[in-house]
Amino acid sequence: MISAPFLHVPDPDGRTVTRRPTWFDFTGPRAEAQHWQALLPLMLWDNELLRVDSVFTVARGRRFDLNIRDVPTTIQVYEDRYGREEEVEVRDTGDFCVPATDLPSLRDFCIAISTKINAVMAGVTHERRIPRERARRLERAARHLLAAYQRTYSDYTVWEVEADELRLDYVIALEALLRSPNDQSGGITRSLQSRASALFLTHAYQDQARTLVKGAYDARSLYFHGKVIKNQTESEKQEELRTLRLLTLQVILRWLVLTPSGTDDLASLLDAAAQGTGREQHIDQPLRAFFTTTPPRNRPADITAA
Repeated sequence: MISAPFLHVPDPDGRTVTRRPTWFDFTGPRAEAQHWQALLPLMLWDNELLRVDSVFTVARGRRFDLNIRDVPTTIQVYEDRYGREEEVEVRDTGDFCVPATDLPSLRDFCIAISTKINAVMAGVTHERRIPRERARRLERAARHLLAAYQRTYSDYTVWEVEADELRLDYVIALEALLRSPNDQSGGITRSLQSRASALFLTHAYQDQARTLVKGAYDARSLYFHGKVIKNQTESEKQEELRTLRLLTLQVILRWLVLTPSGTDDLASLLDAAAQGTGREQHIDQPLRAFFTTTPPRNRPADITAA
Protein backbone atom coordinates (compact mmCIF):
# COMPACT_ATOMS: atom_id res chain seq x y z
CA MET A 1 0.00 0.00 0.00
CA ILE A 2 2.81 2.41 0.87
CA SER A 3 5.85 3.12 -1.27
CA ALA A 4 7.15 6.61 -0.52
CA PRO A 5 6.47 9.15 -1.80
CA PHE A 6 3.29 7.69 -3.28
CA LEU A 7 0.16 6.30 -1.69
CA HIS A 8 -1.22 3.74 -4.14
CA VAL A 9 -4.99 3.44 -4.30
CA PRO A 10 -7.29 2.09 -7.01
CA ASP A 11 -9.31 4.62 -8.99
CA PRO A 12 -12.80 4.65 -7.43
CA ASP A 13 -14.34 5.44 -10.81
CA GLY A 14 -12.72 2.40 -12.45
CA ARG A 15 -11.22 4.39 -15.30
CA THR A 16 -8.71 2.61 -17.53
CA VAL A 17 -5.14 3.71 -16.88
CA THR A 18 -3.23 4.48 -20.07
CA ARG A 19 0.45 4.10 -20.73
CA ARG A 20 0.80 7.89 -20.62
CA PRO A 21 0.52 9.18 -17.01
CA THR A 22 -1.80 12.01 -16.09
CA TRP A 23 -0.21 14.81 -14.08
CA PHE A 24 -1.90 16.36 -11.06
CA ASP A 25 -5.29 14.89 -11.86
CA PHE A 26 -7.81 16.87 -9.80
CA THR A 27 -10.75 16.37 -12.14
CA GLY A 28 -14.07 15.47 -10.60
CA PRO A 29 -14.51 15.42 -6.79
CA ARG A 30 -11.73 16.75 -4.57
CA ALA A 31 -8.94 14.20 -4.40
CA GLU A 32 -8.95 13.89 -0.62
CA ALA A 33 -12.71 13.20 -0.61
CA GLN A 34 -12.44 10.78 -3.51
CA HIS A 35 -9.83 8.64 -1.73
CA TRP A 36 -10.94 9.05 1.88
CA GLN A 37 -10.85 5.31 2.59
CA ALA A 38 -7.11 5.23 1.82
CA LEU A 39 -6.28 8.50 3.60
CA LEU A 40 -8.29 8.05 6.79
CA PRO A 41 -6.11 5.23 8.26
CA LEU A 42 -3.01 7.40 7.75
CA MET A 43 -4.64 10.31 9.57
CA LEU A 44 -5.70 8.07 12.44
CA TRP A 45 -2.23 6.54 12.76
CA ASP A 46 -0.43 9.87 13.25
CA ASN A 47 -1.64 13.22 14.59
CA GLU A 48 0.67 15.13 12.28
CA LEU A 49 -1.07 17.18 9.63
CA LEU A 50 -1.70 15.25 6.40
CA ARG A 51 -2.67 17.10 3.24
CA VAL A 52 -3.02 16.01 -0.38
CA ASP A 53 -0.60 18.03 -2.52
CA SER A 54 -0.96 16.23 -5.83
CA VAL A 55 -2.63 13.26 -7.47
CA PHE A 56 -1.28 11.22 -10.38
CA THR A 57 -2.90 8.54 -12.51
CA VAL A 58 -0.27 6.02 -13.61
CA ALA A 59 -0.16 2.29 -14.28
CA ARG A 60 1.29 0.37 -11.34
CA GLY A 61 4.85 -0.77 -11.96
CA ARG A 62 5.63 1.95 -14.48
CA ARG A 63 8.25 4.59 -13.78
CA PHE A 64 6.92 8.11 -13.36
CA ASP A 65 9.53 10.87 -13.21
CA LEU A 66 8.35 13.98 -11.39
CA ASN A 67 8.80 17.31 -13.11
CA ILE A 68 11.10 19.22 -10.76
CA ARG A 69 9.21 22.44 -11.45
CA ASP A 70 6.04 20.95 -9.97
CA VAL A 71 7.53 19.38 -6.83
CA PRO A 72 7.16 21.39 -3.58
CA THR A 73 10.58 22.35 -2.23
CA THR A 74 11.95 24.15 0.78
CA ILE A 75 15.29 25.64 1.79
CA GLN A 76 17.36 23.89 4.45
CA VAL A 77 20.40 25.53 6.02
CA TYR A 78 23.42 23.35 6.75
CA GLU A 79 26.93 24.02 7.97
CA ASP A 80 29.79 22.99 5.72
CA ARG A 81 33.03 21.57 7.09
CA TYR A 82 34.34 25.09 7.68
CA GLY A 83 31.32 26.08 9.79
CA ARG A 84 29.83 28.31 7.13
CA GLU A 85 26.08 28.21 6.54
CA GLU A 86 24.99 26.84 3.19
CA GLU A 87 21.45 26.92 1.78
CA VAL A 88 20.28 23.78 0.00
CA GLU A 89 16.97 23.32 -1.84
CA VAL A 90 15.37 20.02 -0.82
CA ARG A 91 12.02 18.38 -1.44
CA ASP A 92 9.42 19.46 1.09
CA THR A 93 8.10 16.33 2.81
CA GLY A 94 5.46 18.25 4.75
CA ASP A 95 4.48 17.51 8.34
CA PHE A 96 3.50 13.90 7.67
CA CYS A 97 6.69 11.89 7.13
CA VAL A 98 7.12 8.21 8.01
CA PRO A 99 10.64 6.80 8.54
CA ALA A 100 11.38 3.29 7.33
CA THR A 101 11.55 1.96 10.90
CA ASP A 102 7.87 2.83 11.43
CA LEU A 103 6.56 1.21 8.25
CA PRO A 104 5.79 -2.23 9.80
CA SER A 105 3.73 -0.59 12.56
CA LEU A 106 1.99 1.65 10.03
CA ARG A 107 1.20 -1.35 7.81
CA ASP A 108 -0.34 -3.36 10.65
CA PHE A 109 -2.41 -0.40 11.83
CA CYS A 110 -3.67 0.42 8.33
CA ILE A 111 -4.65 -3.20 7.70
CA ALA A 112 -6.61 -3.32 10.98
CA ILE A 113 -8.37 0.01 10.42
CA SER A 114 -9.05 -0.61 6.73
CA THR A 115 -10.67 -3.93 7.67
CA LYS A 116 -12.97 -2.10 10.07
CA ILE A 117 -13.76 0.61 7.51
CA ASN A 118 -14.60 -2.03 4.90
CA ALA A 119 -16.86 -3.85 7.35
CA VAL A 120 -18.79 -0.65 8.07
CA MET A 121 -19.04 0.35 4.40
CA ALA A 122 -20.33 -3.10 3.48
CA GLY A 123 -23.56 -2.07 5.17
CA VAL A 124 -24.32 0.69 2.66
CA THR A 125 -26.54 -1.73 0.70
CA HIS A 126 -27.96 -3.49 3.77
CA GLU A 127 -31.72 -3.70 4.03
CA ARG A 128 -31.60 -2.74 7.73
CA ARG A 129 -31.56 0.92 8.68
CA ILE A 130 -28.68 1.01 11.16
CA PRO A 131 -25.96 -0.64 9.00
CA ARG A 132 -26.97 1.48 6.01
CA GLU A 133 -26.97 4.78 7.92
CA ARG A 134 -23.79 3.82 9.77
CA ALA A 135 -21.88 3.51 6.48
CA ARG A 136 -23.16 6.84 5.24
CA ARG A 137 -22.32 8.55 8.52
CA LEU A 138 -18.75 7.25 8.47
CA GLU A 139 -18.21 8.54 4.93
CA ARG A 140 -19.71 11.91 5.86
CA ALA A 141 -17.50 12.22 8.94
CA ALA A 142 -14.37 11.29 6.98
CA ARG A 143 -15.10 13.74 4.17
CA HIS A 144 -15.62 16.65 6.57
CA LEU A 145 -12.49 15.77 8.51
CA LEU A 146 -10.45 15.67 5.29
CA ALA A 147 -11.95 18.96 4.12
CA ALA A 148 -10.87 20.56 7.40
CA TYR A 149 -7.35 19.14 7.02
CA GLN A 150 -7.01 20.56 3.51
CA ARG A 151 -7.82 24.03 4.85
CA THR A 152 -5.49 23.82 7.86
CA TYR A 153 -2.31 25.72 7.08
CA SER A 154 -0.13 24.15 9.78
CA ASP A 155 -0.53 22.30 13.06
CA TYR A 156 -1.34 25.47 15.02
CA THR A 157 -2.46 27.72 12.17
CA VAL A 158 -5.62 28.15 10.12
CA TRP A 159 -6.62 31.17 8.09
CA GLU A 160 -8.89 33.46 10.11
CA VAL A 161 -11.50 33.48 7.35
CA GLU A 162 -11.63 29.64 7.48
CA ALA A 163 -11.74 29.17 11.26
CA ASP A 164 -15.53 29.08 11.76
CA GLU A 165 -16.08 26.74 8.81
CA LEU A 166 -13.38 24.37 10.05
CA ARG A 167 -15.16 24.18 13.37
CA LEU A 168 -18.35 23.29 11.51
CA ASP A 169 -16.53 20.46 9.70
CA TYR A 170 -15.40 18.98 13.01
CA VAL A 171 -18.85 19.32 14.60
CA ILE A 172 -20.52 17.67 11.58
CA ALA A 173 -18.01 14.80 11.75
CA LEU A 174 -18.64 14.30 15.48
CA GLU A 175 -22.41 14.43 15.11
CA ALA A 176 -22.38 12.06 12.14
CA LEU A 177 -20.77 9.36 14.28
CA LEU A 178 -22.24 10.00 17.73
CA ARG A 179 -25.84 10.68 16.85
CA SER A 180 -28.26 7.76 16.93
CA PRO A 181 -31.05 7.15 14.39
CA ASN A 182 -33.33 6.88 17.43
CA ASP A 183 -32.44 10.30 18.89
CA GLN A 184 -35.14 12.89 19.36
CA SER A 185 -34.49 16.51 18.38
CA GLY A 186 -34.34 17.78 21.96
CA GLY A 187 -31.23 17.36 24.12
CA ILE A 188 -28.99 16.13 21.32
CA THR A 189 -26.05 18.32 22.37
CA ARG A 190 -25.99 16.80 25.84
CA SER A 191 -26.23 13.29 24.39
CA LEU A 192 -23.26 13.91 22.10
CA GLN A 193 -21.21 15.28 24.99
CA SER A 194 -21.97 12.18 27.03
CA ARG A 195 -21.18 9.77 24.18
CA ALA A 196 -17.92 11.49 23.28
CA SER A 197 -16.77 11.38 26.89
CA ALA A 198 -17.72 7.67 27.18
CA LEU A 199 -15.11 6.86 24.52
CA PHE A 200 -12.28 7.81 26.93
CA LEU A 201 -10.98 5.73 29.82
CA THR A 202 -10.13 8.25 32.54
CA HIS A 203 -12.26 10.88 34.27
CA ALA A 204 -9.90 13.69 33.29
CA TYR A 205 -10.16 12.95 29.57
CA GLN A 206 -13.89 12.29 29.82
CA ASP A 207 -14.37 15.75 31.32
CA GLN A 208 -12.13 17.29 28.66
CA ALA A 209 -14.08 15.65 25.83
CA ARG A 210 -17.38 16.79 27.31
CA THR A 211 -16.12 20.37 27.60
CA LEU A 212 -14.71 20.43 24.06
CA VAL A 213 -17.91 19.15 22.46
CA LYS A 214 -20.04 21.64 24.40
CA GLY A 215 -17.73 24.51 23.41
CA ALA A 216 -17.79 23.48 19.76
CA TYR A 217 -21.59 23.34 19.70
CA ASP A 218 -21.90 26.67 21.49
CA ALA A 219 -19.55 28.25 18.94
CA ARG A 220 -21.54 26.68 16.09
CA SER A 221 -24.75 28.21 17.42
CA LEU A 222 -23.15 31.66 17.66
CA TYR A 223 -21.90 31.32 14.08
CA PHE A 224 -25.32 30.34 12.78
CA HIS A 225 -26.87 33.39 14.47
CA GLY A 226 -24.29 35.81 13.08
CA LYS A 227 -22.48 36.30 16.38
CA VAL A 228 -18.86 35.85 17.43
CA ILE A 229 -17.18 34.33 20.47
CA LYS A 230 -16.29 37.18 22.79
CA ASN A 231 -13.00 37.55 24.66
CA GLN A 232 -11.22 34.90 22.57
CA THR A 233 -7.78 35.80 21.28
CA GLU A 234 -6.43 34.57 17.97
CA SER A 235 -3.99 32.20 19.68
CA GLU A 236 -6.80 30.78 21.84
CA LYS A 237 -8.91 30.14 18.73
CA GLN A 238 -6.00 28.37 17.01
CA GLU A 239 -5.38 26.18 20.04
CA GLU A 240 -9.10 25.38 20.36
CA LEU A 241 -9.29 24.27 16.71
CA ARG A 242 -6.19 22.10 17.07
CA THR A 243 -7.57 20.44 20.21
CA LEU A 244 -10.93 19.91 18.48
CA ARG A 245 -9.13 18.30 15.53
CA LEU A 246 -7.30 15.88 17.83
CA LEU A 247 -10.55 15.04 19.63
CA THR A 248 -12.32 14.34 16.33
CA LEU A 249 -9.51 12.00 15.28
CA GLN A 250 -9.79 10.05 18.52
CA VAL A 251 -13.58 9.85 18.29
CA ILE A 252 -13.40 8.46 14.75
CA LEU A 253 -10.68 5.96 15.67
CA ARG A 254 -12.47 4.70 18.77
CA TRP A 255 -15.80 4.64 16.95
CA LEU A 256 -14.27 2.33 14.34
CA VAL A 257 -12.74 0.08 16.99
CA LEU A 258 -15.99 -0.24 18.96
CA THR A 259 -18.71 -0.15 16.31
CA PRO A 260 -20.69 -3.42 16.33
CA SER A 261 -20.50 -5.43 13.13
CA GLY A 262 -24.17 -6.31 13.20
CA THR A 263 -27.30 -4.23 13.48
CA ASP A 264 -26.71 -2.91 17.01
CA ASP A 265 -26.26 0.82 17.54
CA LEU A 266 -23.02 2.00 19.20
CA ALA A 267 -24.83 5.04 20.62
CA SER A 268 -26.87 2.84 22.95
CA LEU A 269 -23.70 1.16 24.25
CA LEU A 270 -22.10 4.57 24.88
CA ASP A 271 -25.21 5.80 26.67
CA ALA A 272 -25.13 2.72 28.90
CA ALA A 273 -21.39 3.15 29.54
CA ALA A 274 -21.95 6.76 30.57
CA GLN A 275 -24.41 5.43 33.16
CA GLY A 276 -21.87 2.86 34.35
CA THR A 277 -23.41 -0.19 32.66
CA GLY A 278 -21.30 -2.57 30.56
CA ARG A 279 -18.42 -0.14 30.30
CA GLU A 280 -15.59 -2.61 30.92
CA GLN A 281 -16.93 -5.18 28.46
CA HIS A 282 -18.07 -2.94 25.60
CA ILE A 283 -15.66 0.03 25.83
CA ASP A 284 -12.57 -0.41 27.98
CA GLN A 285 -11.51 -3.95 27.04
CA PRO A 286 -11.84 -3.55 23.24
CA LEU A 287 -9.97 -0.22 23.30
CA ARG A 288 -7.13 -1.57 25.44
CA ALA A 289 -6.83 -4.64 23.20
CA PHE A 290 -6.67 -2.58 20.01
CA PHE A 291 -4.17 -0.03 21.32
CA THR A 292 -1.99 -2.90 22.57
CA THR A 293 -1.92 -5.04 19.42
CA THR A 294 -2.11 -2.43 16.63
CA PRO A 295 -1.39 0.97 18.19
CA PRO A 296 -1.10 4.25 16.28
CA ARG A 297 2.25 6.03 16.32
CA ASN A 298 1.51 7.50 19.77
CA ARG A 299 -0.74 5.70 22.23
CA PRO A 300 -3.35 8.09 23.67
CA ALA A 301 -2.59 9.30 27.17
CA ASP A 302 -5.86 8.03 28.66
CA ILE A 303 -5.02 4.51 27.46
CA THR A 304 -1.57 4.51 29.05
CA ALA A 305 -2.92 6.11 32.26
CA ALA A 306 -5.86 3.75 32.69
